[in-house]
Amino acid sequence: MSPLTFEELVSYFFHAQAGEEQLYQPIDFVRLIEELGLENANALRHEIVEQLAGGRRLQVIQAELAA
Repeated sequence: MSPLTFEELVSYFFHAQAGEEQLYQPIDFVRLIEELGLENANALRHEIVEQLAGGRRLQVIQAELAA
């Protein structure tokens, strides 16, 4: 699968959130991608989406992946 651009990745994560309520805004995903780096965020995008879809908090995902 080809890498997504920064903007595409933000949108991808935003729409992967669990439930009908959007708990996180695009800026939250901008921060996540900036912290991980675009290449790493792309490499981990399936894992991140699975966790978001499962209702896992973004702060927990961020802390795990940044470690």
